[in-house]
Amino acid sequence: MRIGPEAFGFRGSRGSAAPITALLLVAAALLCPAGRASAQDPYACIDELSDEEVSYRIRAIEKGFADGRYKALGWRIGWIAGYAATAGVQGALAVEARQDGRPWDRFAFLYQAAGGAALALGLAVIPMPGVWGGKRIRKQTADTPAARRNKLRYATRLLERGAFIQEMLGRGELIGVAVVYGTVGGTVKAVKWTGKSKGNTALMYIVPPVLATGTVLSAPGSLPEEWESYRGIACSGRYDNRGADQPKVPPRKSGHGPRPRSRRRRARF
Repeated sequence: MRIGPEAFGFRGSRGSAAPITALLLVAAALLCPAGRASAQDPYACIDELSDEEVSYRIRAIEKGFADGRYKALGWRIGWIAGYAATAGVQGALAVEARQDGRPWDRFAFLYQAAGGAALALGLAVIPMPGVWGGKRIRKQTADTPAARRNKLRYATRLLERGAFIQEMLGRGELIGVAVVYGTVGGTVKAVKWTGKSKGNTALMYIVPPVLATGTVLSAPGSLPEEWESYRGIACSGRYDNRGADQPKVPPRKSGHGPRPRSRRRRARF
C-alpha cells in the first residue's frame, strides 16, 4: 500500500512521504524475518527441556524485556511527542506566512510540518515489543507443562521480533532518507524563491538529518543483545550473562551438556 502526501493533507509536497516510507519499510520487513541458523536455533530443543528449564528460560526472557522497557517507552513517547510538536508549530507558522503573503516561508514550514507528522505517525504505528513484550508474555497461560512450553515458544518469538525491530531502528537508513528529504526541500525553495529567507532555507537542509541522527543514536538496543545471549543458552545448561540474582540452571539430563572431568589421578613416574 502506497501512502502519498495527500493522505496527510499536504498537497504539492511529494517528498513529504519519504520519512514515513523509511519507517514503514521497517514494519514491512517484519513480515519477512530472516531465517534462523539451525546450529543456534533456540526453538529446536524446547520439547527436550525439562519443565524447570522451560520455566527458567521464560523468566530470563521476561527479565530481558523488563530491563529495557522504560528506555524503549521513553524513546517512543519522547520522539513521537517531539515530532508531533514540530509538525504543529511548523503548521501554525505556515498559516501565519500565508496570511502575511510569504509563499516561500509557507512552503518551508509546510514541508517541515509534513516531515514531522510523517515521522510521528511512523513511530506510532511500528510495533514495539520492547515496550509491551514482557506484559504479553506474563498473560500467556502457564498452568500445565505443555502450556509452559507454548509460552516459551511465544516468548522466544517475541524476543526475536523485538530484537529485529530495535536493530532496524538503530541503523542509519533513516538518517540517509532525512538527508535526501532536507536536500530536496531546501533546493526547491532556494531555486524557486532565490534569496528569500536564507536562514529558513538553511534550516531545511540541517534540521531533518539532525533530528534523524538523534532518533537513531538514542534508539533502544537492549533486545538484540538479549537475543544473542539467549540463543547461546537456549539449548544448553548455562546462561552466559546470568547475574547474581538469577537462579542457576539445572544441568541437562539429555547428555548434551559438557562432559564432567575425570577425577582419576595421573600416574606418577
